[in-house]
Amino acid sequence: MLIFQGMNIALRALRENKLRTFLTLLGNIVGTMSVIAVVSLIGGIDDYVKEEIAGQGSNVFDIERINFFEAITDLDAFLEAFARNPRIRLSDVDYLRDKIPSASYVGAAARGEDQVSFRDEWVDRIAIKGRSEEYPMIDDAPLFMGRHFSRLEDQKSTNVAVLGWDVYTRLFPGRDPLGARIKIGRKHFTVIGAVEDLGTVLGESRNRFVYIPINTYLKIYGSRISIDIKVKAADIALLQQAVDEATMAMRIRHGLRPMEENDFAIVTSENLISLWKKISTSIFNALIFIVSIALVVGGVVLMNVMLVSVTERTKEIGLRKALGARKSNIIWQFIVEAVTLSLIGGVMGILVGFTIAAIISIISPLPYVIAPWSIAAGLIVTFFIGLVFGTYPASKAANLDPVVALHYD
Repeated sequence: MLIFQGMNIALRALRENKLRTFLTLLGNIVGTMSVIAVVSLIGGIDDYVKEEIAGQGSNVFDIERINFFEAITDLDAFLEAFARNPRIRLSDVDYLRDKIPSASYVGAAARGEDQVSFRDEWVDRIAIKGRSEEYPMIDDAPLFMGRHFSRLEDQKSTNVAVLGWDVYTRLFPGRDPLGARIKIGRKHFTVIGAVEDLGTVLGESRNRFVYIPINTYLKIYGSRISIDIKVKAADIALLQQAVDEATMAMRIRHGLRPMEENDFAIVTSENLISLWKKISTSIFNALIFIVSIALVVGGVVLMNVMLVSVTERTKEIGLRKALGARKSNIIWQFIVEAVTLSLIGGVMGILVGFTIAAIISIISPLPYVIAPWSIAAGLIVTFFIGLVFGTYPASKAANLDPVVALHYD
């Protein structure tokens, strides 16, 4: 009965003192809103990374001269590897082709950016992907029309190109591009195919590219650059085995001793997931600190407002004590009021937080999810904020002398 009475008094205070109540709840609203919005967005991106980004070619890994993820996580290790690790050559690809039994395909890859043009139309900053003939089986590159280039065309460094969807639709809207002569930079290429629309990743198009043979790429952009080796395991279950085989083969190839570190990097989809987890964990930890400050401020404001409420209701408290109310009854009533006000702020913060996350998801490519645990955490935290910061006002009210309280003006 006392619980419902306390809740009714708290709700009446909401109606009678709207501005004061809003200021009382503002700290809880801001704190809970921040947690819910960020957790929803981070959770949405986390699921997206796992399902979409890492899922594309999840049984494919790259052997690279340097792991560029280290530039974000460990800059010193990245710079050390840059100075130490030798370049990867086409001869390394040929060497590995029969050294990884668990792999179905081993291919060469290189990437740069250049302008692509056809007559008076052009597109800038297009990814120029140099690939060996295995790329259709390794990359996600289903054909919309035409064909992929052959091993002979790669070996002879033929100037042939397979267009990404954006390049095709921009340079050849409604026209057949097959056989057309385009320019990549200052070099002419013959279009032999076009890849289907691959969609977007976090709002960024996956279609702004042109495939050309790896030997053609090296002839144009420099044969001394380091390339990457793309390996596709025969099955997802054999991915780790293929990674181990590739690591051993590369160490033998580079003449590394047992205690020496690898002078190359192996990058899998797990690296991307691991990097994102580190970033999201850092964001969340920083958020917890900021939100804690907002919640403590909200708790202090709540305590001050409850103290004002005790002062305003001094006569009421004196009358109740004169009629036989015990200290526990007074304490319980004021704690219920404080918890009710705090929970109302938490509920409002949860609703605003999900609304903000939904709006951000609508106006940007960032996805969001509704995490039940974040709702429970928000309600539990705000419950304890009300309980902790409502205790002192409740204790002060319970300790009032009924005679003095009755004569309070």
